[in-house]
Amino acid sequence: MPGFQDAVAKAWHSIEQADPFQCLFLKLQATARKLTSWSALSVGNIRHKLAISRELLLRFDKAQEGRLLTTHEDWLRKEIKRAYLGLASLERTMARQRARIASLKDGDANASFFHRQCSYRRQKNRIKSLTDDGRVLTEHADIAQAAFHHYDALLGTEVPRDRTLNFEYLMGQDHDLHDLDAPFSDDEIWQAVRRLPARKAPGPDGFTAEFLRA
Repeated sequence: MPGFQDAVAKAWHSIEQADPFQCLFLKLQATARKLTSWSALSVGNIRHKLAISRELLLRFDKAQEGRLLTTHEDWLRKEIKRAYLGLASLERTMARQRARIASLKDGDANASFFHRQCSYRRQKNRIKSLTDDGRVLTEHADIAQAAFHHYDALLGTEVPRDRTLNFEYLMGQDHDLHDLDAPFSDDEIWQAVRRLPARKAPGPDGFTAEFLRA
């Protein structure tokens, strides 16, 4: 869409940081915020636009039943219909990305099904309350602090075990496992990235592999 590349480039080059990992995180964060505001200004509320387009098309169709449309009315009807088809395609694309479903083809997209999947994912990924030492926590800050303390106490804590695994018996023969400590090569990392589904986001930034390739 017009202005998309400019919005990404402006947000991407607005961050300067010495640490490369922190720089990448801030660049993705700034790009996400910039694209959100750009979408609100350039695209707007797609559902409202679709509803207005349907109403206008319905009025033109009713008028066409009783008389011939003028040249300007016929041109306007075609333009509205063309814009309506584009908005409908954009809505299906956004719903498919939110649903994170890669098993269905683009032409098989069902808008209502994907919207239900989006709602399910939103409810599934949301933690409304958490119980900590008998206290029910509902505030986001309290839930985050309780989760941090819980996993912070687990990391590095040695738990005594009364059983163990006999790897020699399970494996049956000796294997050279020295390669397990070897660092990953660039080719191995690239092959792992290429095997990721194209419409899946590899991290919490929300950007898909298709965006990274673009």
